[in-house]
Amino acid sequence: MKRTGTAMIVGGLVAGGLLVAAGAANAMPSDTPCGASDVHVTVARDPANAAGHEAYVLTYTAASPTTNCKLEGAPTALTFIAGGRRLPVTATADGSESVPVNLREGHPAGSRIVQRSAATPSAAPAFVSFDLPTGPYGQPVSVEWPAGSVLKGDSVQVTPVGN
Repeated sequence: MKRTGTAMIVGGLVAGGLLVAAGAANAMPSDTPCGASDVHVTVARDPANAAGHEAYVLTYTAASPTTNCKLEGAPTALTFIAGGRRLPVTATADGSESVPVNLREGHPAGSRIVQRSAATPSAAPAFVSFDLPTGPYGQPVSVEWPAGSVLKGDSVQVTPVGN
């Protein structure tokens, strides 16, 4: 009887340890780059601005409760579309340090599109298309631009993704 009790205690501790380990494994960062189907992206005007600049926030959220993938760097290949045509606006990374971000449910990430507020208004895009910041092989997405929000100038800067 004593052996049976001891075996049950040891078995319970092992099973409990496995459950704890499994929970920790589910929370571990992923090395798998996010694909377009893993991420829901929105864009909105950023209410906080640095002096002389305006920004739009790209918010990346997990597309499902099981999403666990990595975003890293700044979005690339940005294209602004208005009236079915590409706007002549170039986008460059702002040079900020990039740190990998683990995207999962309840842990969104964001990056910014920054323009000079004194630049001449160019157009109000309907959409912005870009490659996700997933490392060397980005995944293209297209996001509806905030209605009535105007791009200014012929160039913008893009910040790396962060929490």
